[in-house]
Amino acid sequence: MNVFIFIGGNKNFTATRLGVKLGEELQQKGFKVSLACVKGKLKAGTGLPVYEYAASAKPKTLAGMLKKEHADFVISFMNLSGCAAAQEAGLPFAYAENESFKEDKPSKDKKSLLKKAKQVFVIKTSDKPLNKKTYSGLKVHEVTNPAVWVEHYNYNKPACFKKENNIVAVGKLVKESGFDNLLKTWARLAPAHTTWHLTIVGDGTGKTALQKFITKNHLQASTEIVPAQTDVYSLLRNADIFAYPALKPAEADILLDAMASKLPCVACESAPVTALVSNGINGLIVNAGEEEPFTVALDELMVNWGKRVGLAVEASKLKDKYPFEDFVCAFAQLLY
Repeated sequence: MNVFIFIGGNKNFTATRLGVKLGEELQQKGFKVSLACVKGKLKAGTGLPVYEYAASAKPKTLAGMLKKEHADFVISFMNLSGCAAAQEAGLPFAYAENESFKEDKPSKDKKSLLKKAKQVFVIKTSDKPLNKKTYSGLKVHEVTNPAVWVEHYNYNKPACFKKENNIVAVGKLVKESGFDNLLKTWARLAPAHTTWHLTIVGDGTGKTALQKFITKNHLQASTEIVPAQTDVYSLLRNADIFAYPALKPAEADILLDAMASKLPCVACESAPVTALVSNGINGLIVNAGEEEPFTVALDELMVNWGKRVGLAVEASKLKDKYPFEDFVCAFAQLLY
């Protein structure tokens, strides 16, 4: 079975996280898997074949690619072009989207197209029932948003045995992500913690201001900003703390993944955060937008290895609460 996974999203969200991981897991199960996306949109490293196409590509063009590569089935994550291409090529397809997902440019033909899907997967992000009007007439299968986690380094030795300790933060470089407050916190903590390093992963309009702050406060040796296409999961594998200063996030997928990867976290209070974090048990929650509480909480984790380990062990249980294998099985059953 030759499966093509189309990866899409909108201006605020990319389906790369789930699409790439699903592809890799299906490959492990013996399927031939390739990824397809608009050129430059795949912000993740993968060993899977990747087919990039122009944003203006027509379904007929994409259908030609599918036929040329002898595709048997299409899975499309928040990418209606993938569905249209599959239909044009006469291939069965499944579609998946986050609950209440909205395209940047609404399509009046979306529902009629999705009625032809073998399955429409709705990735649940809340306990509320689905909007019946939105999904009426479709073959809907609800799936839980799973954790994409990586094996972490060995916690048998205190972090003080490491030459360098790492804090990682991920998100868009915009005001709402709270990185300006994180850097203010870091400017206070870095001089007293010379073995620690902060890595911020992301792109956005606020990058220049953040870099100026780093230079002005002489934080260059202990701080770096890396592009969003950086392999985030390699950074999580080697991190000691995950910082999540987002003020009003719509979702907290990266926080879920970091915690499931056995990382203690400090996060600002919001609905997506409190859905995952039990304060003081599997992570620390502080008041959103306030510099002092975040500074105190981060400092506490940096100096207290035992607390970091305790929170990390509890946080890692999220990978069992939100198992990726269940997510894979939901799609795989269409392929046998």
